[in-house]
Amino acid sequence: MPAQTVIDQLTPIVGPEKAAVVDYAATGCHVRVEAQPEQMPALAAAMLAQKFFLESLTALDLQESFEVVYHFASYEELCRTVVHVPLPVGTEVPTISSIYPGADWFEREVFEMFGIIFSGHPNLKNLILPEDADFHPLLKDFVASS
Repeated sequence: MPAQTVIDQLTPIVGPEKAAVVDYAATGCHVRVEAQPEQMPALAAAMLAQKFFLESLTALDLQESFEVVYHFASYEELCRTVVHVPLPVGTEVPTISSIYPGADWFEREVFEMFGIIFSGHPNLKNLILPEDADFHPLLKDFVASS
């Protein structure tokens, strides 16, 4: 799928100038998208309709805020899309697990490691840490004790 087709499909969702072709050799992606949290279910549905799968989902702790990062790739041809979602501390992101069932575990991992809540998630609980853990080890202000 040509990158411009992806951009044409996502522009009505994210708005003009929020999706752009980027240098694959430099970034590992063909398209970069900036989206708001509430746009993610519609964006994910549009990606699925274009035969993209969810390759990964992670987060970045920027100290004053977070960024949730989604990587989508095409089943049909080499076309990778990265979606960056800026997220103020304490803001929730709607789950996309009803669209991409594999997002269930990715979202649980991000919740566990960063404390980001995915609203509407059917089973948002820790994967590795004890259920009563009250810390998130990938936060920059996390201090491990011995």
